[in-house]
Amino acid sequence: MFGKIVAAFGLSKSLPEEEVTQVINMYDAMLVHSAWKKRLNAYLEGRSKEDLQPGNIRVDHQCVLGKWIHSDGKARFGHHPEYSKLVEEHAKFHQHAAQVVEAHQVGDTNLAQGILKGIFEEQSRRTVTCLTRLNAIVEGQNQNSTNQ
Repeated sequence: MFGKIVAAFGLSKSLPEEEVTQVINMYDAMLVHSAWKKRLNAYLEGRSKEDLQPGNIRVDHQCVLGKWIHSDGKARFGHHPEYSKLVEEHAKFHQHAAQVVEAHQVGDTNLAQGILKGIFEEQSRRTVTCLTRLNAIVEGQNQNSTNQ
């Protein structure tokens, strides 16, 4: 698995330890995005001490995954249609997460729950699907280069 993660992000196995840690953190970023529903649920139920601000959530290049998408990811995969789709879906993910918080902050918890269980959940799946497809492309390229 570690080799796939390293390959997926275009890094060699001879990297310094801190750079390898960044690769593992990229994988963690996918898991963190998948866990946003729990974070938002806790926020809506008053169990969160986080100070969630829609303006901050909406910015899609602040999270670890977004930073990668808009830098190294773009440099390595910008020519792939799946990369373009990932950029689009990831931005929408952040938009919908911000909408959940906005609705809650104006007192419309029903709307917040509806967004969370509807379009946000769907958008989360779309974002993870894009990551999976991009990874499959990379794995296919690596397999082809190994077979040559």
